[in-house]
Amino acid sequence: MLSYQQKQLLLFEKLEKQFKQAQTPTTLVIPSSNYVNDKRICLTCVVFIPENLQRLILKEIIKPLKNADPSQYYYLPQSLHLTIQNIRTINLPPLFIDDDIEKVKTVFAQIIPKYQAFEFNLEGLFELPTGISIRGFTSEVLGHLVMELRDNLKRVGVADNKTYSSEIVFGNISVCRYYFKKPNLAFFRKVKELKKIKVGKMKIEAVSLITANCVCHPNLTKILKEYNLLP
Repeated sequence: MLSYQQKQLLLFEKLEKQFKQAQTPTTLVIPSSNYVNDKRICLTCVVFIPENLQRLILKEIIKPLKNADPSQYYYLPQSLHLTIQNIRTINLPPLFIDDDIEKVKTVFAQIIPKYQAFEFNLEGLFELPTGISIRGFTSEVLGHLVMELRDNLKRVGVADNKTYSSEIVFGNISVCRYYFKKPNLAFFRKVKELKKIKVGKMKIEAVSLITANCVCHPNLTKILKEYNLLP
């Protein structure tokens, strides 16, 4: 019987294959010509990456990719995050109102504190048509948490509006987004070189409900509420 992390690995590989075949099995963000000032805003639940991992990701992944092709958008260290649960995808105007946020806060306060803290293993790069992410593997605790959140968000009328290809849930940390022009060959050679990179482990003890643009730029990111998991 496959472990949850083995199922996550199979899903990562399946999605990459589908993307390379020009399929769109999950919702993707339409590229921007100016990510820093991109006013399209989402409502989502994330975990921001601790500073020690920020430094490692910057040194071992972002800088080598940026050196290969500086013409793409690379995340600021403080913007690096792992998404736990999307609620409303990016749009201008936003696809949510203040009343929706209050409903989400109520659901999160009821559900998130029931779950034990859990750990992500960050290993390997995830290639999407729109950018590069780091793969995040964890236990089925994430799956149970996310499914309960989705069910209850739907119940209160603020259902997740993103399309998914599976009920298996994984994590990923975006490090690069493409502009409308795809990266050069040197970039993709570096992606291949770093494909199986081992970043490290990250314990999830709290999550943040935020509004942000698609690159979580500090100028357009607002933390609405933080929720602690059980120790």
